[in-house]
Amino acid sequence: MVDEAELRGYQFDASKIVVKKRAGSIPVTRGQIEFEWAHLRRKLRVRDQAKLRELRAAKLRPHPMLRVVPGGVEAWEIV
Repeated sequence: MVDEAELRGYQFDASKIVVKKRAGSIPVTRGQIEFEWAHLRRKLRVRDQAKLRELRAAKLRPHPMLRVVPGGVEAWEIV
């Protein structure tokens, strides 16, 4: 995080950054993950074909703080 900021020319006191370990995880349904993955691919088809080709070869790996559970697209999602 600090290294990236320095590469971009930002200057700040890194000693003020506190990293806390989070207890637990956030449940997310498999259907929601797949919906988001498809949504990203649709956007990349228009915006960045090179990135889309790169991601096609990638394995979908949710962030470690997410715990994938069975289920469909969330009820709050606009589909």
